[in-house]
Amino acid sequence: MSLRVTQNVMYRTMMGQMQKSLSAYMESNEQGSTQKKINRPSDDPAGMYRVLMTRNDISATTQYQSNVDMAKGLLTLADNVLGTQVSTVLTELKSLAEQASTGSYTAENRKQMGFEARQLFSQFINLANTEFEGKSIFAGHIYDSKAFEEGLGLCSWDENWNAAIESGEYLVEGACDTSLVIQFTQDGVLSDLPSYRWSDDGGETWHDGTITTDNVQLALGRNTSVAGARLDLGNGVQVTMKADLAVQAADVDAGPGADNGTLVYVRPQALYQGDDSDTLEVTVLGDSGVTASAAGTFGSNMLVRLDSDADLTAADATVSYSYSTDSGSSWVPATASTTGNSTLHLLVPGGYVDVEGESVAEGAQVLVRSHRGEFNLEVMKGSYISLNNVGKDIFGGEYDGKPELPAEEDLFGMVGDFVAYLENNNQEGCQRTLARIDSVQQHILTECARIGGMENRIETISDVLSFQKVDQQERLSYTEDIDLTELLTKLTQQQLTYQTVLQSSSKIMQMNLANYL
Repeated sequence: MSLRVTQNVMYRTMMGQMQKSLSAYMESNEQGSTQKKINRPSDDPAGMYRVLMTRNDISATTQYQSNVDMAKGLLTLADNVLGTQVSTVLTELKSLAEQASTGSYTAENRKQMGFEARQLFSQFINLANTEFEGKSIFAGHIYDSKAFEEGLGLCSWDENWNAAIESGEYLVEGACDTSLVIQFTQDGVLSDLPSYRWSDDGGETWHDGTITTDNVQLALGRNTSVAGARLDLGNGVQVTMKADLAVQAADVDAGPGADNGTLVYVRPQALYQGDDSDTLEVTVLGDSGVTASAAGTFGSNMLVRLDSDADLTAADATVSYSYSTDSGSSWVPATASTTGNSTLHLLVPGGYVDVEGESVAEGAQVLVRSHRGEFNLEVMKGSYISLNNVGKDIFGGEYDGKPELPAEEDLFGMVGDFVAYLENNNQEGCQRTLARIDSVQQHILTECARIGGMENRIETISDVLSFQKVDQQERLSYTEDIDLTELLTKLTQQQLTYQTVLQSSSKIMQMNLANYL
């Protein structure tokens, strides 16, 4: 059976062929102009998915590289401060201590050295307050403020007083430009109001002091205080100690440089203002009649909620509870068992929370706040590095009312003591300082080595990210980019095809039955 081909059929067929050839030609032309073989999802849905995922990977890698660059800058600065600048100032201090330890220098010479030692003390504070892009690098998580401020502290050659000072059982109020020395002229305890004298010029002149015990309290913690005794040193400087602290009378003719009796110095001290990594604040929300404590390492605040009533004096009773690490937005359920000893042990990520009491009602909540001294930065997927440093663990000084490092590691304590010894012509004290400098320097070098290890790690991560980004870009190019040689060949074929369709179509359209009549 023959099929009749009309002019209309020929026209539609030829137009369809021309449009098909032209569409393919224009698609190749668009690929040539964009250099991409996938310009819209319909071109290759699976390929477009791979393109989008690879672009996300490249964006994440770029952000990681930015974080690594910031980490490099901060760690390099910290390494330079500890490894070079602090070590240089310590060398200067050691040279000064070596001179002051010899017997060839007079009291006036040591007082002159005291001026230089105070400048070195201020220089150490400036180094400990170093900032990177406006952020303090030694203040823990509170990086928007200075790590240290200069204040006043105590040191003593009396073992009992020294133990009280190391435990934070004292308070110094006021300010002074020179160190003060206190000598007791009577034995006893502070509550007996023994007589004492004090000097602000290295013992050249002395002033009699008074002790006050009426209504004087000394805070030993947030909720603990004991009876205190306040020593008035003039010019607004006051020292408060435990009232039951014993003192021994000194040989007043021996001068302030002698190691006899209870000898106390008021000298410069660095007060740490940053954050730490070693405290947890536990708060029982509402009037639940129970107390709570916590232990562990928490990366964020932890909220614990009791989901059922519990008799804590019963044994082996199951208690339902939930915990949240996002301020209550989501909760993870869990169960615990009572032990009958009025304590409920609740396991949570990073540690545990203990609830103590006779009973606890459904809905009671416990909030655990974690002090975070470390500022963690993500440098690879799931990999973090701590950038900030807790200054009190490096330089020492005073934090929360007491010295934070042992005397042999406390940089600020050592320099503050040295200033007091120089200004009060204490040659033996200068000799003690000389022995402490080496141990302090070893502690600083240990911290410097820790930071150096992180620098090596960040360098390795930087290399990995560079290779990773090159690989991701190659994968993106393989999926998305056009092959120019292949495209040019394809364009030539499509151009020839389109021209052939046009020429053949024009000849066919000229054919008409009327030409043969």
